[in-house]
Amino acid sequence: MALSKIRPPADQPRKRTGDLAELAFERLREAILTGELKEGERVREVRLAAEWKMGITPLKAAVRRLAGMGYLVLRPNHAPIVRKLEASDIQEIYELREMLECHALRKKAADIAKSDLAALRQMVNKVEATTSPASRLRAQFALDTKLHELWSSGPTNPWLTASLEGLLIYRPNLTHVLKAHPDLVERAFEDHKRILAALEKGNIENAVLLLSEHIKKSGTALAALSKPA
Repeated sequence: MALSKIRPPADQPRKRTGDLAELAFERLREAILTGELKEGERVREVRLAAEWKMGITPLKAAVRRLAGMGYLVLRPNHAPIVRKLEASDIQEIYELREMLECHALRKKAADIAKSDLAALRQMVNKVEATTSPASRLRAQFALDTKLHELWSSGPTNPWLTASLEGLLIYRPNLTHVLKAHPDLVERAFEDHKRILAALEKGNIENAVLLLSEHIKKSGTALAALSKPA
């Protein structure tokens, strides 16, 4: 077949290999973080490439990249698997979160907008006004995400943001466990309210202290629940 017949038309530029690899990375990472691919599950690259309508080469590149980040375990002559986190993994991840997030809050404090705090206060009010257990849990998870994003994301320090995002491997484990232990979610909610109140008062050091205590408690509780019975 002539080359002219297999080139894309001028108005449909060919996607670069790097773009395809990034798309494959984001899709595979999302599947792990949302629990679509569960802990210990084999990653069947050929099947996933067909399901997700992407080439096997960028998907293999994504697998290698995520294995390097700790999300996957590569096995000679066997399909890679989604890493199963042990209690010691959870504890270490939360120790890193404590250091990084407290540092991030101090760095970001001066740039936190009052409108962002007001939006978080509205989310707190929504939780407190919700009577349905399922709806309350969803609202609490949403508040958790937005509150931590207040200092953990944004252009202030892209290296810090990238480091924190790399620790998100714990998220599927956290969500699964906490759904079965709403009492822990309620305790975290009370912590979040105290952190927000300190930020609203402009008491940054108190907010940092409360954040440190919150992450320590959460890590210890989740690690304990992750231990085999």
